Amino acid sequence: MADVPHITLAKLPLANLRRKPFRTSALVIVVVMLTVAFYGGALLSMNLNNGLNSMRERMGADLMVTPQNTKNQAEALLTGNSSSTFYFTNDIGGQIAKADGVGESTVQTYISSLAAACCDEKVQIIGFNPDTDFVITPWVASQFDGTLRRGQIIAGASINVSDNNTVKLYGHEFPVAAQLADTGTSLDNSVFVNMDTVPDVVSYSAQVGHAAIPEEYAGKAVSAVLVKVKDGYSAQQVASNIAKATGIESLGYVYPGGITATTKTNLKVIIRYVAVFITVFWTMGLVVMLAVFSSAMNERKREFAAYRILGADRATLVGIIVKESATIGAIGGVIGVTCTSLVVFPFSGLIAKELQLPYLQIGVGKVAVLIVVALLFAVLTGLVASLATTVRLSAPQAYLTLREGE
Repeated sequence: MADVPHITLAKLPLANLRRKPFRTSALVIVVVMLTVAFYGGALLSMNLNNGLNSMRERMGADLMVTPQNTKNQAEALLTGNSSSTFYFTNDIGGQIAKADGVGESTVQTYISSLAAACCDEKVQIIGFNPDTDFVITPWVASQFDGTLRRGQIIAGASINVSDNNTVKLYGHEFPVAAQLADTGTSLDNSVFVNMDTVPDVVSYSAQVGHAAIPEEYAGKAVSAVLVKVKDGYSAQQVASNIAKATGIESLGYVYPGGITATTKTNLKVIIRYVAVFITVFWTMGLVVMLAVFSSAMNERKREFAAYRILGADRATLVGIIVKESATIGAIGGVIGVTCTSLVVFPFSGLIAKELQLPYLQIGVGKVAVLIVVALLFAVLTGLVASLATTVRLSAPQAYLTLREGE
């Protein structure tokens, strides 16, 4: 005679779930979908907020002065992943520095390279003056405390540095002095050189037949003047003063603070939609699970009556249902978190590119906390779905019916 498997009270909930594989699978799938929505939405929102905070830290200037009709290109450099080449052909930096309300100013030169072996897209080459810079230098200093020499570059986080510690641009291999941490902004796909290296970059570009800038402007081309205004002045006031000081009415003005505010507004809209979607989706899923548990209650009357005949009291019956629903929630939560992680983490770069917003992955600690919260959310969802069933089992009338074996 075959041995009959011994099922204890502790193992009974899991045995019940195995006995009804279709119903169990359906409930688990619902929990998986709810967990994916909650965990994925929360992770996306936190990464976007992290990217916004990173962008704020990296801007550093109150005003950015650019050539006529290049304002949109300049804004795209700050917020997107596009690369551009534009420049003044006169000594605009010196004129702007004398304008009323200008506290500090520094110049930068932007050159968009050809598609390079280091990257999937064009690389943004940014020339800056370490002696006057107050935007890039403080950020770079956290990982590079040396002097950036002529011919050297500092690589952004997304730049692939070769085994011999160089990056090839315009057919020339530039030695890499340092590689920066991820920022979630377009700076990750940029390389930084001092202004003495800019003429060399222009020369290399001309040698491959794609001169980035006419060689006569190579030593003086300036793409933007970044300004930090004095206390008591607004960026708009200083922009007006710069127009008067230079006599050029057609300058382009970019206000990084305004870009940050606009980006923050856009993020709030996205996060609000995500929150509404999760709420609606969770409510619908919960209704489905409540219906399934309620229907199962009617089917399981004889089962519960049998438990009662075997000596199970009201608390024991409720405990069985609670353990079953918690198990369903835990299994669905683990699957949901795993599936979402396998999509979000490996493809974070693609997500950032598609969103066209600052997007920076949160740290391991925060991810771990979010995973725990998501799993608790999944288990709680299962428990809430079984609430109607447990209430019915706890009702004296229902309990008496089961006791009588009806």
